[in-house]
Amino acid sequence: MGITADETSSGGTWRVRIRSSAGDVLGAGILLGSETVLTCAHVIPDDGLPVPATEVLIDLVEVPDAAPVPARVADGGWVPQRSDGCGDVALLRLGRPQPAEHAAPLYRLPPVLGRPVWMGGFPKGLDNGHYLRAKTAGRVGPRAEWVGLDPKSRRDVVRKGFSGAGVEDEATRHVIGMVVSRYDDPVGVPSAERLSVSYMIPVETIVRHLPVVQRWLGGDPGVDRPLVSPLTTGVQDIGFAQRLAVWLRREPLSGRPDIADVETVVIEDDDHVRYEALSRAITLADRELSGGGPDEAVSAAPHGTVPPLGSVDLAIDVTGRTDTEVALRVADRMDLRSPGDTSPLSRVRANAVPLTIVAVGVDRARDPEALVGFMKLLADRGSRLMLVFRDPHSRGLRLAERLFRPEAARIDAWLDELAGRVALAADREHEAAERGARRSSLSDAEDATALRINLTRLRSDPELRSHRIVAKLAAFEHTVRTVAERAEETLRVIEAQQPAVQELKWQLVSYTAMLGSKAESERAELIPLHRAAVRLLATVPCDLPEARRAVDRFVAAVHTPPEGEAP
Repeated sequence: MGITADETSSGGTWRVRIRSSAGDVLGAGILLGSETVLTCAHVIPDDGLPVPATEVLIDLVEVPDAAPVPARVADGGWVPQRSDGCGDVALLRLGRPQPAEHAAPLYRLPPVLGRPVWMGGFPKGLDNGHYLRAKTAGRVGPRAEWVGLDPKSRRDVVRKGFSGAGVEDEATRHVIGMVVSRYDDPVGVPSAERLSVSYMIPVETIVRHLPVVQRWLGGDPGVDRPLVSPLTTGVQDIGFAQRLAVWLRREPLSGRPDIADVETVVIEDDDHVRYEALSRAITLADRELSGGGPDEAVSAAPHGTVPPLGSVDLAIDVTGRTDTEVALRVADRMDLRSPGDTSPLSRVRANAVPLTIVAVGVDRARDPEALVGFMKLLADRGSRLMLVFRDPHSRGLRLAERLFRPEAARIDAWLDELAGRVALAADREHEAAERGARRSSLSDAEDATALRINLTRLRSDPELRSHRIVAKLAAFEHTVRTVAERAEETLRVIEAQQPAVQELKWQLVSYTAMLGSKAESERAELIPLHRAAVRLLATVPCDLPEARRAVDRFVAAVHTPPEGEAP
């Protein structure tokens, strides 16, 4: 794991254990500076006060002979989990300062997909600590504040005692987040398919909730200052804002290394409305700038104009910059390293760069054509790019359109692949319909018929041979996947519900038979109860809890003698 022989077992003297005054382990934490510990708010015992005043004990478990230190929630350091699920972070102030060299190396490192990390916590029975390994996964959790952690093995899922633990990047040894929660599939899911995952809060989200943490944080912010919006005005160009949000919401292309995922946008110098829409989208997408609760800029935004948190990794104003200067900004953002030649361009060439990058003012760079060439290198290294030009007739834009134009054969192969997926989605949808599934349960706005029509349109799209077709095909691929997954889920639910539905139907038939001919002539009050149960059981997929309640109401009514009749 790259730990040198003279380091402690983890190399992280910043790791702390948090205990109650009675000695019970509550969770983990991260030492910041000499007097502060970062942890999850839910780790601290609830004493009924708005801000807990309970004293806890802090153990510097990686520091030999370190004595326990008392601590309480620091002034301004309490952000409990909010109603929307955001927050759940806290700062504790130590009763005695500790050596500053033990503090954590917090760093703004984008939690890109598949980055190896590890974390140490204090589960029950292992009070002295246990270490787990994982890889960063996608954006999840409340308002996409969290990042998933796919465990290296089933044994590497966090458990009670890991909340508040620092998540350390294996390659750089930076602390890039904090463990917050885990998820387990219910016991009804087959063990071979059961999902167990962990979650972390990235440090940039933590800083949004607790700005004071910035004093201990390394690495540059993800957004250049000129591109930050004050978020004080509304959205004027809603269509353009929705286009930006759609592009940012989309996941990177997978399995298509020979097709560049690049979008070009023109915003002329005097188009302040579009520039503000771009700045607003970038700001809302950055974790540090827009990682809090239901801010007015989010809650009052027009539908479809708010991108997910963390959907921009780097937004650069490249006006007046050279390609080397931009390469340095990218390399520093990811803390890229290369053996031998440490120039910015070499650092980028030597590493994968799976970032989503917005570069503004490409045709205003020191050498626009050289910068477009560097953008091609980024795309080849795995980056998604939105290149913003200010002049619709610039040579840099023409070069980008040529450079990022995909090969016709690859686009045709992609279309053929999509045709096969559409056919498969149609088959599954048809099978679900034959089993009685309601059409509305298969799709909200799309179905297999609509997919076929849209596929035909794509084959004759006027931008079929330009780089702009990539975004359209990627969006269509997502829609096809959604329709297919809905149909598959419907079939799975139908199959899983079948025994329970059949049992309820037999119960309904049995109690109906008990009434015989009296059902309609003498027990008219039972008719609506019976019809309600029949209707619910005939619905596919079935609302099992509601259907069970309807059958129970009918059965109870059958057992209740009519008014005036002896039981």
